[in-house]
Amino acid sequence: MIQTLLELNYSVRAIARFIKRSPSTVSIEIHQVTPYKAEIAHALALKKRHLRGLHDTLTPAIAVFLNHHIGILKWSPET
Repeated sequence: MIQTLLELNYSVRAIARFIKRSPSTVSIEIHQVTPYKAEIAHALALKKRHLRGLHDTLTPAIAVFLNHHIGILKWSPET
């Protein structure tokens, strides 16, 4: 829909009204793929959705930091 409306020279605000989304959301979507192609944007969205939640929350750097400070301050796990 966005690609078609862009080809018809609709403004970002007009597209946003038409698809009932915020103009900033539409603007971000358009600027992620230049020139905007729906197929490429869809593939990118699927890739980003697939990557959600796959990162580790406890990185090695954070683990070292926590172990260092727990040892110095003698924190207990409950703290």
